[in-house]
Amino acid sequence: MLENYRHPGEFEPQSDVFMEWIPDAYQMKGYDNSRSCAEIVKALQEFGGVTLHINCGAEGVLERAKSSLAEKGVDTADIRFVQFADPNFYVRDNGPTVMVDDRGGRILINPNWSYYGTLPPDDPYCVQSRIAAVQMGVSLGIFDVVNSDVVSEGGDREFNGQGVMMCIEDTEVRKRNPGLTKEQLEAEFKRLYNVEKIIWIPQPLLEDDDFRMGPLEYRDGVPYLGSSFAAHIDELCRFVDANTVVLAEVTDDEAAESAIGAENKRRIEAAYDVLSKATDVHGNPFAIKRMPVPISIDYVLTEDDENYGLYEGPVMEMGGAFADGTHLIASTGYCNFLICNGVVIGQRYWHEGMDPAIKGKDEAAQAVLEECFPDRTVVMVDSLALNMTGGGVHCW
Repeated sequence: MLENYRHPGEFEPQSDVFMEWIPDAYQMKGYDNSRSCAEIVKALQEFGGVTLHINCGAEGVLERAKSSLAEKGVDTADIRFVQFADPNFYVRDNGPTVMVDDRGGRILINPNWSYYGTLPPDDPYCVQSRIAAVQMGVSLGIFDVVNSDVVSEGGDREFNGQGVMMCIEDTEVRKRNPGLTKEQLEAEFKRLYNVEKIIWIPQPLLEDDDFRMGPLEYRDGVPYLGSSFAAHIDELCRFVDANTVVLAEVTDDEAAESAIGAENKRRIEAAYDVLSKATDVHGNPFAIKRMPVPISIDYVLTEDDENYGLYEGPVMEMGGAFADGTHLIASTGYCNFLICNGVVIGQRYWHEGMDPAIKGKDEAAQAVLEECFPDRTVVMVDSLALNMTGGGVHCW
């Protein structure tokens, strides 16, 4: 049955977009992720040409979502608010993965889920998030479901729509499916997504890697911790059309400024080496465009933050250093953009009073997106609040 279906590229026409409203508790003090979400919704309403679905599964979230969006000037009349119980709020990762055929048919792929490798797949939280994906798919009128025991998240799968998939090898093999070989995973991914080739990128960006591994670096004895445990490809490189990949880039000067910059450059250049040798299903090489990385933005984590326990517990369990006053480095990145019909929604970071170099980076990233998508409107959204909570525009 699956041989008749394919996974489209994100740059292809879309009909529906799912989002999941984030409970107020999941944000850093002084940041408002609902403002970022409202900006995304507005851009999709104006340029996306899609039906928007916002899942409000947690208790009390539905009314909060509606009132928050209305306060920020969003017309909620045409938004479909649904209530499927789901402990995860970055729906890119556990939400409905839809395959299509050339006759309008659709089928749902439902891989296993382990809450980013932090829980066993049979944990009730994981089972519920997996159920929610099917419920969302059924709400679109899709009733054929293909299940898999392989653990994988949507943010770590990129498709060119013509038989090629990209993902992070370290994430899929070592972090999510340690009991399987790369060859076994490749066979299952090819079966599920009906692709001929898989491009295995060695590692993710360091800030997007598993924060439970401990501090990324120390500055004057102060630990700096990442804010994510996703380790996904959508922070690092993306298909912008069937033949072109955008890849992050760290300059030599940036690599010399910090241990984080140096490690990211090593990882990105390893990715470039793989991509430069990769070909599509016809043997043609991919064009590679480079995207700057943002200037690091950090935050002092204290016990006053709702998210304090989220970071403290796992880090202590892993034997990592953690103390009141630990700095979190936001999982920022210009590659975490969303493509949707007439719009590309990118991430920006500069605020009044910040280093002007941050504004320069935002403008450079916007220029790359405008070059890649000349026929679409590029909207840059203030995404820092989302990044502080481990995700971003594409994730949400």
